[in-house]
Amino acid sequence: MTEEGKSGKRVVAVLLGLVLVAALIAWFGAVQLEKSNRAVQDAGGEELSAAVLSEGVLYEAQSGDPGLVVAKDVGSGKELWRAELGAVASKPVLSVTEELIEVQIAGTPWMTLDRSTGEPVE
Repeated sequence: MTEEGKSGKRVVAVLLGLVLVAALIAWFGAVQLEKSNRAVQDAGGEELSAAVLSEGVLYEAQSGDPGLVVAKDVGSGKELWRAELGAVASKPVLSVTEELIEVQIAGTPWMTLDRSTGEPVE
């Protein structure tokens, strides 16, 4: 085999190694991101909160008695508003639109809030 052939095989081997390393890094990053995105868990392992980041504001819904939705400015960490949901035993889910936040409990709409004030919208 010529030196060019051996050199070409080395290049291919190095490139395949780099692709494998990149894939492992991406997988590890995805696993770590999933862990960091998990909410606080109760003893049964059920997630009790959910969060959505939108336009510099973090909206977080928490179960409990009372359940809460809290809006915080990401830059300053300042709480912008807080809304009580009543008793919430299962994981809430948030949907954020331009003007509204919809909180769902157990897959059904629970409450709709004004995005800027946290006031309930009928």
